[in-house]
Formats: sequence, structure tokens, C-alpha cells
Amino acid sequence: MQALALPTMESELRALAWATLLTPACAVYARFAARRLRPGVPRLAALFPTFPVFVYMPCMFSSLHLRLFSTFFHTWLAINRLVLLALDLGPLHPRLPLLPFVLCAGLPIKVRLQQPTKNQASSSSSSPPPSAEFLRPCVRSVLLLSCLAMAYPYTRWLPLYALHYLYCVQIFLTLDLVFSSIALVSAALMDASLERQFSTPLAVTSLNSFWGQQWNLMAVDLLRESVYAPVRARWGRDVGVLAAFLMSGLLHEFLYWYLTLQQPRGEMLLFFVFHAAFQIAERRARAAGLWRPPRAAAYLLVTAFMVVTISEMFFAPFVRAGTDVRLTEETTAMVELIWGTRKYLLHPFRVASS
Repeated sequence: MQALALPTMESELRALAWATLLTPACAVYARFAARRLRPGVPRLAALFPTFPVFVYMPCMFSSLHLRLFSTFFHTWLAINRLVLLALDLGPLHPRLPLLPFVLCAGLPIKVRLQQPTKNQASSSSSSPPPSAEFLRPCVRSVLLLSCLAMAYPYTRWLPLYALHYLYCVQIFLTLDLVFSSIALVSAALMDASLERQFSTPLAVTSLNSFWGQQWNLMAVDLLRESVYAPVRARWGRDVGVLAAFLMSGLLHEFLYWYLTLQQPRGEMLLFFVFHAAFQIAERRARAAGLWRPPRAAAYLLVTAFMVVTISEMFFAPFVRAGTDVRLTEETTAMVELIWGTRKYLLHPFRVASS
């Protein structure tokens, strides 16, 4: 790793404190400016000073995990949503109450828009709270991640692609745990129903379903509204798909720089362009009746395609930069910290029982 300091508890808590102060401050300013300026160039010019703040936020962290999440929360989602706000689009709106506006601006959450029916209104008193639906994915991710952690010492005999498939599962479970935990707390604070970030990305049978309906739905919605829709309206569906994947590739090039501090080589961009081409080809083949395999065969083929391309084109640059080793060290340190805290907290009870 080049010139990236090792994280310490003091440095990461200080960075978290700054991020906790700067993000709401920028969101409050954005809401204030948007309520007083019309959509378009005036509002965009007023919101522009917040963009460098969000771009810099990941650099405050030394932990790769925190850099990764800060990149997604601040550099990707926050700036994209503020640009859409300047155009009077997207999930943010000046008339939103202050707390939902601030939370939706800086966190990967989106309030679910739904019209209550008479049956829903009559049963609202007996329905579970909005945050309840995020409790199950949190528990599931914790249990499965624990199983993976216990299984990893016995995976040395596995082929490379099988091991990378487990890495893909770990990435999904980690992201789902973090995003569901954030949604759990946010839904409780706002008493509002929020949309899920993931559906069932590990059980897909087509690339179109994976990228459009299963994986990281918050980013999909933003790319669809900010890139795909305007490009499709002018140049057609296939060009819109390619433009959305190009934008996603550019954002992942930024992620590569944030995590490695090395100049990107375009490999993230190549990965997403490659998947865009195959997604377009799959849709056209399916429409022409040339691609309708049985569900089990489609699952195996799509899973194999995803694992091989992710392993060779997506993981390879990070492995070459040593990011995987650093992430493993951070994960081990975090597990040791949690176990040490657990023993410390349980120590008084053991003394009392003895």
C-alpha cells in the first residue's frame, strides 16, 4: 500500500467525528439553499461548494473499510443526490422535513413511497414497526458471516474461483449487514418505511436481473435517474445501459484510488463495459428466443460468469495492490477487539458468580 497510514482507534474516531459533523452541516446548508433557489444553474452553483467536502471525506479515514463506505455514502450517493436535487429530481426535496432530508442525503436510505389503502389504515395499529423488516437481514448476515469466518481456515484446498465465490458472498453479507443496520436505525428515527438495498443477488439467473433488480438498488435507482433515463430518451436503450455502466465504472475507478492511492489503470471501467455488453447481448438473445435455458442451468451459467469475471477483472487490481491483505488484517483486528470487549464486559459477572 502506498502512503496510506495504518488505522488507529484515535485516528478513526476523530475522522468519524468530523464526518458526523460535516455531513449534516452540508445537508442542512443544501436544504436551506434549495428552498430559496429555483432548480437549475442557480441551485447547482449554490450546492457546488459541498461537493469538495464529500470528495475529501474518505481521505480522512485510514481504515479501508471506513474509506470504502465513506466513498459510497459521500462521494457517490451524496453528490449524486445533490446534483439531482439541483435539477429538482431524485429522492431529496426541499420540502422534506429536516431529519429525513439529512438522513437521506448522507446515508444509503430511501423512503418508500406508498399510498395507504383502507385495509392498511385499519390494520396500521397491529402492523409491525417499519424498522422490523431490516432486523431479519441483520441477524442473517451476522450468522452467515460468523460461519464464513469459522470456515475460512479450512478453505486452502479450494480452487481459486471457489474461494472467490466465498469472497463475493462475504462482500454481499457485509454490505447487507451495514446497510440494513443503517436502515434499521433510520426507520426507527423517522418512523417511516424504507426501501431495501438488496433483493436476492446470490440466486439470479440473468445479468439483467442481477444489475437491474437485485444488487445495490440504491445506486441502481440513482444511475437510472441521473444517467440511464436521459441518455435513453435521446439515443436509445442500449446506449443508456452502456452510459450507466460507464458511470459505474468511473465511480469504481475512484474507489480503487481511495483504497490503494495508486493511479487507476481503467480495469474497473473495462469490467463494467464488459458486463454492459453482455447484458445487452443477453437481453437481445432472450427477446429473439435464442437464450431461454432451464432455470438451474441459467443460475449455474450466470454464477460462473460472474465469479470468473469478478475474479479476473475486478478482484485482480485490488489483490495486486495488496488491498485484500490489508482488509483481512483489519477484519482480524476488529474480531479480536469485539472478543476482547466481550470478555471485558462479562468479567464482572464471572467474578460475581464465583
